[in-house]
Amino acid sequence: MLLAIFKIIDLQFGNDQFLLDWLCRLLLATVCGFAIGFERKSRSKEAGVRTHAIVCLAAAIMMLVSKYGFDDLLQAGDAKFDGSRIAAQVVTGIGFLGAGMIFYRRDILRGLTTAAGIWTTAGIGLAIGAGMYVIGTASTAILIVLQVLLHQRRFHFLNRRNYLTLKLSVKLLEDGTLDRIKYVFSAIKLTKLKTSNTDNGLFAEIELVTDKAFTDNDIYNIIKAEEYIINVEKSDEV
Repeated sequence: MLLAIFKIIDLQFGNDQFLLDWLCRLLLATVCGFAIGFERKSRSKEAGVRTHAIVCLAAAIMMLVSKYGFDDLLQAGDAKFDGSRIAAQVVTGIGFLGAGMIFYRRDILRGLTTAAGIWTTAGIGLAIGAGMYVIGTASTAILIVLQVLLHQRRFHFLNRRNYLTLKLSVKLLEDGTLDRIKYVFSAIKLTKLKTSNTDNGLFAEIELVTDKAFTDNDIYNIIKAEEYIINVEKSDEV
């Protein structure tokens, strides 16, 4: 099977010395995208291994087409054009992909770092597709190291605030229950409050935003200690 594939390649490209180089560029771009995506996936971000690997590979392909895809027309002298425009469109196109990852919800911006990472990954793919192996590989290493360092506790002063949205089901036992909830969860604001009066008492569905980090263990201990809390759901707002 492999022999047949190589024969087809040989018939189509002959001894084209650039073919192996192009394939190496595509492979390296995929590996770099994979490495960036793996770091993102380890932090449970929206765009992971597959997204970053595909973006980096696609950018490298576009650059190869931009640089070498029209050599036959140029040699024939039948056309005058600027092939670099294809690579330039990657910058515009990746902007749409990045914009889809950013959204503004309840005065909190999410996905900005992920979108910037996708944009950088596309740039790395373009660099590798252009044959700038060292630049592409070094940029990948710098990006990953930067992400790892800035997520360390000693560098948290450089990060913007991380917010947490908590959805609570509670039984309102007394007038001060809401104030107690705000205190326990260090709530910045309540974004939703829906009450219902039943035969078993007054209940409320509450949604609040806090900038304090609560682990699953913390929430479990709070539910244990605060008898009025029935259920808690959390979601990161990064």
